[in-house]
Amino acid sequence: MELSPVTASLLSELDKFSGGTIAHRSDLGILLESGRVPRVRGLLEELSFFSKFLDRTYRIMTRIGRNGEGYDRLASEFSEAVAKTRDLVTSLISESPGDVRKRFADTYLALTQEGLENLLSLCHDLSWYKNWLIDTKPERKART
Repeated sequence: MELSPVTASLLSELDKFSGGTIAHRSDLGILLESGRVPRVRGLLEELSFFSKFLDRTYRIMTRIGRNGEGYDRLASEFSEAVAKTRDLVTSLISESPGDVRKRFADTYLALTQEGLENLLSLCHDLSWYKNWLIDTKPERKART
């Protein structure tokens, strides 16, 4: 899938913003490009919110361990957010070429340990997009 110059530029900016830690650059680009369509733009913003939530929650769960206070509640919220994130990714790429949809299904949406690990890694990348949105507030710049 070819990325627009706007998306390619945003990817470069995100890579710098993240300190070069974007692991799934091309797939992040596909999600960003898919989210440029006005009728699904809200899905990308919602996906970035859930991605940041998953990234942070997973780190907390790892830090406190299964016996840690509040772990069960976090695990329940985490599971719900994973399901929602999978749904959002599926919706966002629904009009992408078939090979892209298949790759995402096999890599990020598979109900396997590897699929979950890949999804969490992609969520980490998307959390940088959410941080960028918060820090740069592009909607305010566009209005002025």
